[in-house]
Amino acid sequence: MVDQSSPTPPAEPSVWDYLADQIKSWINPRPLDKQVIVDEDAALKQTFPWLIVAAVVLALIAQLSLEPSPGRTAWSGVILYGGALACTVLAVFRAEWKLPCHKPPVEELYKITIKIEFLLVSLTLGLLAFLAFGSGRFTPLNMLLWILSILFFFLAFWPIKAGVGSRLKKAWQQIDKREWQVRLSRGSIIVLAVIAVILFFNFYRLDSVPPEMLSDQAEKLLDINDILNGYRPVYFPRNTGREVLHFYASAAFMSLFNLDVSFLNLKIVAVFANLLTLFFIYLLGKEWGDRWVGLVAALFAGMAYWPLLFTRLALRIPYYPLFVAPVLFFMVRGLRRQHLPDLLWGGFFLGLGLHGYTPFRIVPILVVIGILIYLVHTKNKNLRWRAVLGLAVITAVSLLVFIPLLRYWLHNPELFTYRAFSRLTGMEVGFQNSPLVIFTQNFWRASVMFFWNNGVIWAHSIPGRPALEVVSGAFYFLGIATITLRYFRKWDWRDLFMLVSIPILMMPSILSLAYPGENPSLNRTAGAIVPVFIVIGTAFVTMVRGFQARLSGKSGRHVLMMVIILLLVWSAVNNYDLVFNQYYTLYRSASWNTSEVGRVAALFIETLGYPETTYVVGYPHWIDSRLVAINAGYPGMDFAIFPDEIPGTRADPRAKMFFINVNDEENARFVQQIFPNGVLWQFDSEIPNKEFLIFFVPPSEGVLP
Repeated sequence: MVDQSSPTPPAEPSVWDYLADQIKSWINPRPLDKQVIVDEDAALKQTFPWLIVAAVVLALIAQLSLEPSPGRTAWSGVILYGGALACTVLAVFRAEWKLPCHKPPVEELYKITIKIEFLLVSLTLGLLAFLAFGSGRFTPLNMLLWILSILFFFLAFWPIKAGVGSRLKKAWQQIDKREWQVRLSRGSIIVLAVIAVILFFNFYRLDSVPPEMLSDQAEKLLDINDILNGYRPVYFPRNTGREVLHFYASAAFMSLFNLDVSFLNLKIVAVFANLLTLFFIYLLGKEWGDRWVGLVAALFAGMAYWPLLFTRLALRIPYYPLFVAPVLFFMVRGLRRQHLPDLLWGGFFLGLGLHGYTPFRIVPILVVIGILIYLVHTKNKNLRWRAVLGLAVITAVSLLVFIPLLRYWLHNPELFTYRAFSRLTGMEVGFQNSPLVIFTQNFWRASVMFFWNNGVIWAHSIPGRPALEVVSGAFYFLGIATITLRYFRKWDWRDLFMLVSIPILMMPSILSLAYPGENPSLNRTAGAIVPVFIVIGTAFVTMVRGFQARLSGKSGRHVLMMVIILLLVWSAVNNYDLVFNQYYTLYRSASWNTSEVGRVAALFIETLGYPETTYVVGYPHWIDSRLVAINAGYPGMDFAIFPDEIPGTRADPRAKMFFINVNDEENARFVQQIFPNGVLWQFDSEIPNKEFLIFFVPPSEGVLP
């Protein structure tokens, strides 16, 4: 074993520390007379918080003016936001607007004990696992080696504290009690109400919003079907390559509960991933400020249009914020508490996130930048060395968890990097301008997407509108402004890290240099929802406490309660309309009605036909025939048939059904010529302009269905 412990030497100020002290003294000068502070605070408590009211109202009107409308212009919003910023700055300096304080850092150094024998076992098992993953598939052997290598690494660094057994025994005794006493406080009721709202927005009309699958979902369900049939890859090569975590989680859910391979079940797994993300957003907000910051951040994120859309689309997108949230939580808490187990867990989730969604590959860079920011702001040399050790631990754990993909990456570098490099470089198309110019333009468009335009991809957004609704957008602006001010006043590394994390987590979209039209996109910026809603929660709680400090008596509390309810209901109504009205209508009209075709196909198969005699005649830019098969209950099949293959079906005497595009007159006549005894009719869809033709061929004489 190796023990690392030493007394804390006096901190030596660096040049950076000197400059920071000078700037802080300029921005936040210390008054000489403490009595002056007391008198000013007493006077402020008797004044109405006009500056807070003005800042919030101006920000709300500013964001309302930026909502999509004929002749929309940004100038009105810019001017109003400028007024909101001025009021906010004045409110900060008049102590009306006070952000929740950060938890104080732990300065006392704890003893680090590294168990060398466990560390050597971990590294040996990790090397063996790396070699065993050469097949590119999960097997019982390489899985065992891989899991044991991670477990032994945790044991090598995990501190063993006295009394763990007694605490576990006491906890079990509490659980094993025949009678539990449940006490509901006002805070508990608020928490239950928040959970109810979040569950409503995540599960309401989950079967119908969005109503149809796209080709991307077909790829996902086919991969899940492959897993259920015994295929165990560490990376899916289909559709230019995809990470596996979403597919294994969905396959496990469907297998465990004996469910069909369907769009709805795919959505349910994605929703559970989103709920877990919200839990870690709560924990991060609690660590960043307090439990109310965490709760409000989780509430706004739980009913927000942005994460709800990419969650309900049921692709891999939710796995980006799902792992960003715990990485940030454990990293921030671990550095504050100087707690190595937190950093171990941070590294674990960092490595696991790399198995989730391609844009997550930016997060290791964010972790390094976060450690560098901490080092620059920390005066104590021993704490700096501890942070360097923490970075080494995070890196090592994440590499162990990353081993299956690392092996695949080294064996198939082109496929593994294709998705990212096809957007970053000119490997597919040439740059339309200087890469630096494109980057600058992309950075600006992504930075203002919260207030102005979230992109043009209708599958997971409403094109041309802001990424945040009115209330969230206004408080995001106020939060960014005041956190920036607090950073220059307090010089706390956590403020700068939170501010920097937002653009870094949006880099997968910003770095779409070859296809700048794809930026901004709500899928590649999905990881940014974590810090964005922490900022929103911080600003909202700050506003509430600003009112609490200056509105006394029962009438003041009633006014404050009405303001809170009004803003939350306004935000909820906005998000409801965006998700369940505007997005639903847009998606329904833009996507093909494969579910309707699938229902007709299923009825035919159940009565007269067979899956093998059900056909979708190919036509450019029409329905995905694999989705028709999935909707009919036959995942893994493809009902597609090309026109030149139709004559060959005459050899099959069974009943047949052909689905034909309503505009494909040529093939409609063609099947009638081949099967003159068939019947052709048009199916009138519930959705305008989505009609299709059905051609039914009865079975030959003597053939029973």
